[in-house]
Order: sequence, then C-alpha cells, then structure tokens
Amino acid sequence: MVFSQYTNVFSIIIYSVLLIPGIIAGIMGKKIKYLGMVASLFALYMVFGYRSLQMYQFLIFLVCESLLIMFYYFYNKRAKSDCVYFWVLILSFVPIVLIKSIIYVPRFNFLGFVGISYVSFRIWQLIIEIHDNHIEKLPFLDMLYFITFFPTISSGPIDRYQRFTKDLDRVIPKNEYVNDYLLIGIKKILLGVVYKLGIAAFITLYIIDKLPREKTFLSVVIYMYAYTFYLFFDFAGYSNFAIGTSYILGIKVPENFNKPFLAHNMKEFWDRWHISLSKWFGDYLFSRFVLNTLRNGTFKSKKIAVRCGYLLTMAVMGLWHGFTLFYIAYGIYQGIMLVITDFYLKSKTYRQFKKSKYYDIVSRVICFQIVAIGMLIFSGYLFNI
Repeated sequence: MVFSQYTNVFSIIIYSVLLIPGIIAGIMGKKIKYLGMVASLFALYMVFGYRSLQMYQFLIFLVCESLLIMFYYFYNKRAKSDCVYFWVLILSFVPIVLIKSIIYVPRFNFLGFVGISYVSFRIWQLIIEIHDNHIEKLPFLDMLYFITFFPTISSGPIDRYQRFTKDLDRVIPKNEYVNDYLLIGIKKILLGVVYKLGIAAFITLYIIDKLPREKTFLSVVIYMYAYTFYLFFDFAGYSNFAIGTSYILGIKVPENFNKPFLAHNMKEFWDRWHISLSKWFGDYLFSRFVLNTLRNGTFKSKKIAVRCGYLLTMAVMGLWHGFTLFYIAYGIYQGIMLVITDFYLKSKTYRQFKKSKYYDIVSRVICFQIVAIGMLIFSGYLFNI
C-alpha cells in the first residue's frame, strides 16, 4: 500500500508513528541521526510501495546519481577540470529532463516518481558545492540521508547539505530538544492541519469546485483569487508538516513562507514565497549568471546583467515545473514582472511614491494583483478550453 505524504489525517498519523523512536531518543538526550535514517527507509517504502515501478525507478535513480556524486567527489580531490564538472552536472540533469519531456506522452506517463524534482535539487547542490570546494567531507550514509530525507522529499523545503549535516551530527540537550524541536515541531504540524486540511480543503470544496464549467469573466476572476489562496494554504500547510516533522527528527530545515501576500513588490514577494526554492535559484543560477556574464564581458552594465538574469532564472523555474505551455508562460511572466519591478524601484516615481502615507497599502494591493494573475497562469485554468 502507498501512503501519499500529508494528504489526509490518516497519512499524517501513519508517518507520525515513525517519529516515535526519534522523539524518545531526543527526550533522553541521545543522538537521533540513525533512528532518523531508519525512519526514512520505512517512509520511503510507504511513499513508493514495495516492489512498485516507482520504487524501482527511485532506486535506479538513487544508485546512478550517488555513484556520479561520489565519482566527482573523489575526482575533484585529485584533479580540477571544468570539463569533467560540466559533464557530471549534465549527466545529473538527464533523468529529470527525460521524465519531464515524455511524461505527457500517454504510453510513457508511467515514468517518474514522487519527489524527483526536489531530490534532484539536493543532488545538483552537492555537485556544485563539491566543485566550489565547499564540501570537505562527504560520508556516504550522510549523503544518502540528505538526498532521501523523507519529511521534505515531495515538495521541500530545499535544505543545504552543510546546514543539514551540522544538525545531523549534533546531540541535542533534552530540555532544548523538548522546547526548541519537539514542541515547535508539533505546533508546525498542527498549523499544517489547519492550513492544508482545513482552509485549503474548504476553498476547493466550497469555491473552486462550485464554479461553472463554462468560463466567464466573473468565474475566471473568482477562480484566480480562490486558487491563489488555495495554493498558499495547501503548499504552506505541506511545508509546515515537513518542517514540523524535520524538527522532531532534530533537523531545523528552513522556513518556506513568510507572509508573501504582504509583499510591496515582486522582488519582495520572491523573498517571502517558496523561500528555499527562490534562494536556491538565486544562489546557484541567478548570482552565477550575473557574475560570470560581467566577468567575461558579455554585459558591460550590471543592470542589464541582473535583468537578463531575472528573465533566465524565472524561465528555468517555469520549465522546472514542467514542459507545458502554461508553466513556460508563468516563468516568462514572472521574469518580466521582476524586470519591470527593477525598473520601478530605480525610478523617481518610486522614490516619490514611497514617501506617500498610502504607499504601504496601495503597493501591497497592486503587488497581490500581479501575484494572483501569475497564479492564474500557473494553474493552467486558462489553457483548459
């Protein structure tokens, strides 16, 4: 039997049972690391199912990617080669590109497994950090646990290896564990129940599902706002489950949302929405693109490099969600909005408007409209004719 993560109260209870040995160890002031590894093994069995096609695909993927990482780790210690780094990185991209390319072809829609996108982020991060010499030691079991850490395997948050392993090897004093890990973890899980199984489910049942099949201007507007709030409460609810479960296992994974609908502009929005994903793309794609294009003379102006970086980063983010028209359109839309925001924040209009007593309210209202239009595109609702 396969149990989807955090989709209903029953699945939450089932996964919570796996935390009991870790809770006992934490309360006793013992290391949780190896109990967490065992819990991950059972959780992965529950997520993919025993002897299922998903499980076989996941194991093949995990073995191949682990060998690739370890090869590059040992190679990089002996020699430095940008060519080898390039090909290792390309090879690590092959599975997800292949699956996202053919998953919409009916006879190949069996390919892929839950969490491949977020597991891939961990793998790419390891390869990049090895290349940058930021990882001195890479114990095989620690690497596997980082890649397969079950609380965040389906939809993040996206953690960093160095931060993860600092928590992993720490023996937490029992009072600190109870107050700063266990109790906070339980609160996060309960908040996740309210968000995902309460508010998000209510929006789906009583608003989205009640809309007529025939699209009208009014129904599109209602759907746009309803879906925007639904997506936040559903995803933030999931993130709270994942964060709470991680805390209980002694791992303080990063927060993923910080009141995103109170943002004054789209730059600020992406600092508040799916924070771990935004920071990942910011660190490993956007910043490197801007720096490298300025260094090699592709762009003379930092402003142009930054704006092109926005367009590239958001386009890639759209493609990462899937190779469908509405995801591509969503990425392009977000890139354009960030470029427009950059122009606006450097303008005299902004400097004058910011001094207005109405700035706080008006800017947040306008930003929310831009966000909601983006979510409408992302949903694919307009593309379902």
